[in-house]
Formats: sequence, structure tokens, C-alpha cells
Amino acid sequence: MINKRAYHHGDLRRALVLAARELLVERGPEGVSLRAAVAKVGASTAAPYRHFRDKDALLVAVALEGHTGLQESLRGSGDGTVTALGHSYLGFALENPALYRLMAGAGIGDRAAYPELAEAHRETCALLAERVGERNDPGGFAVTLWCLLHGLATLVIDGHVGRDSAVAEAERSLGLLVH
Repeated sequence: MINKRAYHHGDLRRALVLAARELLVERGPEGVSLRAAVAKVGASTAAPYRHFRDKDALLVAVALEGHTGLQESLRGSGDGTVTALGHSYLGFALENPALYRLMAGAGIGDRAAYPELAEAHRETCALLAERVGERNDPGGFAVTLWCLLHGLATLVIDGHVGRDSAVAEAERSLGLLVH
């Protein structure tokens, strides 16, 4: 007889996303699987398929939460100056390198199958455009800013730019962009 208490989970979807995020940090996107996430939360092997059709769907859910976190970080970026936005963006990426990489595309097979992920990218860019204030082309400036910040974050995560000099590089690059 199956112990119903061991079988039932209060919010399995949320628990699986949290487990997948832990696995992502521990093993990278290739180490995330529905089976491994289920093992972490102690549910039945069939249970995750009620919430996610496959590993990519689970990774997309994690990436979407990442976008929400990045957007919250940008909204809380103090005075909303380009420098403050840059610090918030870079801080989020460097505090969450595996999640940041996933958000940028690492590990998700057919991204085109998940329009919600493209929408999350658009929302992040729109938020940057909103936060950069009055400019001749706030949308274009936001994309330029995003490219600069993404490039710098990736260079730091990959070890091409030292973590200790990331803030100075951000300040220098953002200064060039603003002036």
C-alpha cells in the first residue's frame, strides 16, 4: 500500500522548479532532469509530467523565474541612472551565473517552442527602456545597454574579465555609453 503522505506534495510544480534551480547550480543545465528534480522533492516519477512535458519545459520555468528576478533587481536599482541599472544587472548575473546562462539560452533545446521565454526577454528590454529615461531612442538605447551588460556579464562569468574588476569595467563602459 502506498503511503499517501509520501505520495502527495502540496505545491509540486513550485518544488520541482526550486529543485531544478538547485540542480542547475550544482550540475549545469545538462545535469537537470525531471527524474533528478523528482528525487530531490520525493515525489513519484510520474508526478512531474502533470506540470512539465519534458526537461526543456522545466528549464523554461526556471528561466522565467530568473527573468522575474532580474526585472525586480532592475526595478529596485535605486535612482534609475544608467550606472545604477548596470550595477543591478551585473550584480544579478554574477550572483546567479548558472541561472543567467540559462536565461541567455544555455541548455534549452528549441527556444522557439516557448514564446513565453521570448516575451520575458522583451519585457526585460522594455523595462530597461522604461528605466533609462528620456533619450532620443530609449528602445534602441536599452538594447545597446543590454548588449553591453550581457557581454560584460558573460566575460566575467567565463573568466575573461576578473570578478574584482567587473564593477570598474562596468563603470568605464557605461561612462563611454552615456557620454
